[in-house]
Amino acid sequence: MMHISSLYQTCHELFSGYPLAVSSVGCDGTACSMVLMLRNGDESDNVDFFVLSHNVGEDRSSYSLCRWPSGSCVNIGTDSSVPLSARFANALRCGVPLPRNGSLFGWKHGDVVTALVATYTEYAPESPEPSWSVMPLEGAPEAQWPPFTGEPLIGDWFWELHRVHKLVSVDGLIAGTRDTVFWAGTEAIIGSDCCVVARNIRSPEGYTLQSGRYVYYQALRTGVPVPSLQALLSDKNKVDLAPRFSQSFYAGELEHVRLASQ
Repeated sequence: MMHISSLYQTCHELFSGYPLAVSSVGCDGTACSMVLMLRNGDESDNVDFFVLSHNVGEDRSSYSLCRWPSGSCVNIGTDSSVPLSARFANALRCGVPLPRNGSLFGWKHGDVVTALVATYTEYAPESPEPSWSVMPLEGAPEAQWPPFTGEPLIGDWFWELHRVHKLVSVDGLIAGTRDTVFWAGTEAIIGSDCCVVARNIRSPEGYTLQSGRYVYYQALRTGVPVPSLQALLSDKNKVDLAPRFSQSFYAGELEHVRLASQ
């Protein structure tokens, strides 16, 4: 058993070190959270998920760690003295933070994005555990797909690739480019929805999000024909992703990250 107070700094470091994993909780600007994934054994695909929350009051801040999605919970404060079980302590020390729900990352091959990576970390009856999907650009050779395509779980390697700029967050890029990047409802046609980019977008960092259709890799491997770019762009039911990734949304998220560093 570990004393909770000794892990308070670990919580602080998780929130300050993984801002792209942090989501807001509620509307009053005083709480944020992230999802942690803990493997049951080094090589096992059997995992546990936890929700780590940070609550900021007028004169103090505290953390809480709960089993996903609403299991047993323990509070973590600077003055806590209740012992923490080994499983909960390991979740803080060894758990992998997962990108916030709805995030989109781009896999770079040279200076162009050849695949998108979408992450889902919000509980729903049809999606009871966090998940993610790799969506290569239709027509890109598999040699340009991410090397982790087909991996069932995100690991520390995800953040290592992000730190060396092989994986880049494209949320901000999409937020600043309206009427360009869309979510298309193609599940009935190819077995999954897809992301559609109407034109090339050059980022301030110098990479390009290429025009085309970004499709779940398993759908591409089945060889099912994907509707043309023109057909998908003419679909009135497509959803513009720019408002979803609007600057106002991220301004709120960044404020929670600031609070998390206190």
